[in-house]
Amino acid sequence: MKAAKPSLPPVEERFDNLLITPARVSQMMGRRSPGEVSFAESEQNNARRRLLQVEKVAIKNKQIKADTDASYLDRVNAALHQRVFNLIQSHFTQPDTLAKEVLGLDENVASLLDILSVKSTAISRIEPHAGALPWLFDELLTVVNSPKFRRRDARGKIILVESLRTALSFLGIDNLRLLLPSMILRKALPKITDPFPDIKNQLMQYAQGTALTLRAIAPQYNVKAHEAFALGIFSQLGRCAIIRLYFKYFEQVQLDLLREAEDDRDTALHAALTKLPASANYLIAIQNMYADNLNADIVAHMHFKHLELAPTYSASAVSTNSNESLPGLLSSAQKYTAVRMLHQSKFIEKQEIPSVLASSGLTRPQRDILKKIDIFQLPLTENTKAD
Repeated sequence: MKAAKPSLPPVEERFDNLLITPARVSQMMGRRSPGEVSFAESEQNNARRRLLQVEKVAIKNKQIKADTDASYLDRVNAALHQRVFNLIQSHFTQPDTLAKEVLGLDENVASLLDILSVKSTAISRIEPHAGALPWLFDELLTVVNSPKFRRRDARGKIILVESLRTALSFLGIDNLRLLLPSMILRKALPKITDPFPDIKNQLMQYAQGTALTLRAIAPQYNVKAHEAFALGIFSQLGRCAIIRLYFKYFEQVQLDLLREAEDDRDTALHAALTKLPASANYLIAIQNMYADNLNADIVAHMHFKHLELAPTYSASAVSTNSNESLPGLLSSAQKYTAVRMLHQSKFIEKQEIPSVLASSGLTRPQRDILKKIDIFQLPLTENTKAD
């Protein structure tokens, strides 16, 4: 008789875990890597079956001890994470400090993005604001000197760009309206996230996919394409801040508790603490609880003068609005991007996709437009003329 196919976890749960690491979603869906033998097919399982027949009492006692140990480990884990959460929450009343000290985004970032969003902007106006961000210089030179953008002189010799003004001019304003926000988000991404090194790449893909989805449908709502892109790309700053703080404080609290256990000669506690890695479940929980509100607060305290992002984030944090409004469009773009990411990773079944896409709030014509574009690759124009 054919075994029943196990039910899949909810799509939202799969996506939450995909943002941490694809390996977790594979486990959730019961998949095995090539050559991996399931427990049910293993020699260990056969041995376990024989033991169960002759040592039922011993095995039962061992199981009781294992359950007790697991319960103790869970309690230690919960206590550790309560301390971590308290420390993270202590930052929520200082969003301006979060932007500057945790994400590395000072007031010059808002000034640059503001001048970039003005219709009458020019390279000469952008340059001083870009120059106020020293880290941006190397990023821009790397891009402008790449094969995609490099230019040649009349003799065919490659022109090596070495100045900020030339780099900005060669790239052009349309490209800069995509590149600069993306580089700023990359600056804010969490850097050290062991044991989940995929986080930064997954977050970048999510933000960029959301941004390009919004950019593609923005003209239908009289929203400027570059403003829609900025709305999408910076929708994950709150998540970036929480993840950075989580990994910082998890390590700090674990070390503090280990020292306390040593001082108290509590060997059981010490042993339990050494077994606890960073927790994807706790990390997902605190993001789902606080990331949207924190995102709205951080952006509000970045003090944009022209780029109006904060009101949309604030409204999105309160509720899901109609897709006729900007907050609703943002929510729709995020849901659509989540489906595309799950599909790209083969973590969503074909028969699930129509209903999930329909629930995103995007119309069929909008989805037809989006189907034709790569929402995970910036549509940069090559060899733009100098300004």
